Amino acid sequence: MDNFWLGKAHKYIIGHNAFRDVSEIIEDDSGKKTTITATVSVNLPSKFISAGITDIGVKNKEDVEFVFPDSFPLKAPTIYLRDDFPKSFPHINPSLKRVKPCIYEGDLSELLQQSEWMYGILNQLVDWLEKAASDDLLNYEQGWEPMRNDYHIGWLPYEIDDVLSVYKKSNSPYLHREVYYEERKGKILTDSLCNPDKKKKAHALYAITPGVVNRYVPNTITNLGHLYEYARSIGIQDLKGNIEEIDLSNVDEDLLFIVLSVKRPVNIIGTDSDVEFLNFVIHKSKHRLKKRRELKRTLPECKVGMMSHISERSPALLKRISGTNTKLNEKKNIALVGCGSLGSKIGIHLARNGNGPFLCIDDDVFMPHNNARHALSMAWAQNKAELVALSMFSIGRIYAEPDKGKVFDTDFGNSRVIIDTTASFSVRNFLMSRKDFPPIISCGLYNNGRYGLLVSENKDTTTRLTEIWGYLYYKALVDAELQRTLFSSELENVRIGQSCSSQTMTIDDARISLIASTMSIKIQKSLEMNLADNAEIMFLKYDGNYSLNSQIFPVPDFIEISSKQEWKADISKPMIDQMRELMQSKAPNETGGALLGSVFLYPKTIIITGIIKAPADSIESPNLFILGVDGLEKRIKETEKKTNGKVTYLGTWHSHPYGGRASKVDNRTYERLLFVRNYEPTVCLIITHHDVIMV
Repeated sequence: MDNFWLGKAHKYIIGHNAFRDVSEIIEDDSGKKTTITATVSVNLPSKFISAGITDIGVKNKEDVEFVFPDSFPLKAPTIYLRDDFPKSFPHINPSLKRVKPCIYEGDLSELLQQSEWMYGILNQLVDWLEKAASDDLLNYEQGWEPMRNDYHIGWLPYEIDDVLSVYKKSNSPYLHREVYYEERKGKILTDSLCNPDKKKKAHALYAITPGVVNRYVPNTITNLGHLYEYARSIGIQDLKGNIEEIDLSNVDEDLLFIVLSVKRPVNIIGTDSDVEFLNFVIHKSKHRLKKRRELKRTLPECKVGMMSHISERSPALLKRISGTNTKLNEKKNIALVGCGSLGSKIGIHLARNGNGPFLCIDDDVFMPHNNARHALSMAWAQNKAELVALSMFSIGRIYAEPDKGKVFDTDFGNSRVIIDTTASFSVRNFLMSRKDFPPIISCGLYNNGRYGLLVSENKDTTTRLTEIWGYLYYKALVDAELQRTLFSSELENVRIGQSCSSQTMTIDDARISLIASTMSIKIQKSLEMNLADNAEIMFLKYDGNYSLNSQIFPVPDFIEISSKQEWKADISKPMIDQMRELMQSKAPNETGGALLGSVFLYPKTIIITGIIKAPADSIESPNLFILGVDGLEKRIKETEKKTNGKVTYLGTWHSHPYGGRASKVDNRTYERLLFVRNYEPTVCLIITHHDVIMV
């Protein structure tokens, strides 16, 4: 015991203006317990001043005792009031003899570490006593303070709303059900909390009060006789008969759980229900026989302990804890394509937020090297989709269907969104090819985890992956960092076996987690508030200061150009606006230029994202435009080099400032251009004030 700090605490108590008759520091023979006693002057309501005591029993002079532990001042002293201090208040800690007020919402030792030190505790104690004198400890505006349960001996999981619903449907004040439990290290774990291999059977009896109970009493129940007495005091008259009936029907069971549902005048603090649930467990007496007949084991002296209620694992619980607002009981699933290091982390984050149901798709098997970065761990080979789906169910009983096949064979008809985390070009091309799919969100890591990209289609799916990636490739032409992200060849791989395909990206788990968690936050917002009106790209960059920088930019709208050709062509609206501005500036002459963009082979889609203005040697007249060649080839090659060919020359465009369809000259030009390009996907456009025409 540190005498310096004890002496300092003693001076603080003496110096406080509400404390009188402060004793010396009293140390017991063991030297482990030190006490200081004092009398607190309590300001009583005016009508009780002359009597010196309130009608509840709070006096104007209250004796208190501070018991200091060995670890003081790291641990706060325990505070006791007189033994006969009235207990009909909330905020009194459970005790049989000495009264321990609960003066602070939190850990008193943490309050002691604040700047006021002992004054903080002394002020809280005086405030508590004066509120007790005014009967203001229970503030109905805050809600009903539940019965203190500092010495619980286990947990009983159930959903309060479900119990209240059954009360209502059954039209009975009593309910009962089977309970399974396990005793572990002095605690009782029930139902989903216990080990299935060690569980024992018992029963739980639920009883609800017939009316509202507005009288507060602390928990002093230690045996069955006390429980019967308390039940009668709150209007539950036949608890004894119901307990004995269940006992005799299940005499081999050693425990019986009791849940008293007490109607209160206001909602319980922190809940939206005005019913307080008090949970007890009866330790039944030893077996007794009379004429070979089992006698009841629920005797008044049976030991009774208090249990703590805890919500059952469920999406609703996860949503409450996470603060998420997605709808419960969604019928359509979230399709998670890829359950590897990135996909598993995103999927588990979303599951912990209470989202679901899920469709988990991956045909790969969990291998030893996956333990370095996967959200989960496994000692033996198991399909990744199965592993993630099982974990989602374990987290919150979230339904997750595993699909161990190829994504190309998956039925997405019951999906509301697809999240692709595979970083596979073939998977991306497949998803691009299906216009009947729900909105797609695609996530990937680049440059050994230094960068991350999340691209998201819009809520109406009018802008699809082809347009997003076409725009992204074109944006990289003027964004050097994005260019390095998408087209850098600086890859650091590590071998995980001797085969030629046994390589994986070198990146630590924490960095993937940092990027995955940020992506999950973005996806969560989309699930709650719907996808944006415009498709979006989120660009993430890990910097040298152990932080992540994020940038979100919208994708412009694209329009599809009507054509009889086999290939589909889309052009961004900003490009149309730019071409019309050029047309206006050159009118009455026709003008034009070269078209830039991206070609997506499998979905047979051409995305037009940029132009090269007409070279200086071009011919522009009111009835004719001939594209020049001066510097054109150099510009095209520079573009293709910067983007690894992802942005390339697509064809030409020219204007018809006075309108009109394609002429014979235009058609011959297109045929010649197609031949010169070796019949690669080619576009020849005509721009008018109102139309975009494919030749």
